[in-house]
Amino acid sequence: MIKEKTIVSTATLATSLLMYFYARNAEKDAVPYVMIGGFMGAVIGESIVEYLNKNKKH
Repeated sequence: MIKEKTIVSTATLATSLLMYFYARNAEKDAVPYVMIGGFMGAVIGESIVEYLNKNKKH
């Protein structure tokens, strides 16, 4: 099974990159968007890990 840190890191990286490319295409400063994307990715990753751990126990 994939480790918890790997899931969170992957989700964080993916959302950060998505927000970076969005900011770049919208010609905005990328830093705030990347930070927000990283936060959202961490929350999404933690939610996925929690969901997988709940289903593993049953």
